[in-house]
Amino acid sequence: TKCRLLNFPDGVVENIDFTIKLEAGQFYGIIGPNGSGKTTIVDVLCKHRRPQKGEVVYKGKNISRYSKKQLAREIALVPQNFYINFPFRVEEVVMMGRYPHIARFSPASARDREIVADIMAQTKIDGFKGRFITELSGGERQRVIFARALVQDTPVLILDEATSNLDINYSLSLLSLSEQRVKQQDKTVIAVMQDINLAAIYCDYLIFISGGKITAHGLTADVLNPETIAAVFGVSSKVYQETYSGALQVVFKK
Repeated sequence: TKCRLLNFPDGVVENIDFTIKLEAGQFYGIIGPNGSGKTTIVDVLCKHRRPQKGEVVYKGKNISRYSKKQLAREIALVPQNFYINFPFRVEEVVMMGRYPHIARFSPASARDREIVADIMAQTKIDGFKGRFITELSGGERQRVIFARALVQDTPVLILDEATSNLDINYSLSLLSLSEQRVKQQDKTVIAVMQDINLAAIYCDYLIFISGGKITAHGLTADVLNPETIAAVFGVSSKVYQETYSGALQVVFKK
């Protein structure tokens, strides 16, 4: 996937140019301050917005040439915020992720129901599958929407601060589940993350955004350093190899 966003009408991002190798089975992280353009990039990758100039090429074809259903078979999104006012039951919401694979006016197949049941168990929401989503807490809803994206079974999963409403237990659980799909099934995850240390644990590759432009990008081990953090966030830090997690970690000074 190639993304060239030369300019945006609202001026949020400009001169963005990066390539994501889908065949590599990689976990990509997008990191930057609030308002730096991270969600704007996600919106473009999902065809929710169009750049004034530039293009997104997915599997050799401009993303604008994909129909909504075609794109839903390729890219699944866990959004930062999710609102639903209709009293759908949890299992019904998760099944919505199978719609791109179901023929029009056809019922869900036994295989669709099997996939939904399996993912609900893996995301630990099967215990309240019969409850209305309008009754759930913010964290519970987030897990339901995460499950809905996973049952789409797409080559690309995009997480837009998808663990922001979750405690550390469920954050680790769902990120580990996403990582497992990357490594075992050669899928790709693109995650907008605020927690640098979580990003360091899970991401193979980091893209730092600041002021609507890419400040640094590359392998996590190469770009996660005090110089990059100072340039992007304007704070002093120490980056070190943590033996317990087996990953780089960042500590800050007041």
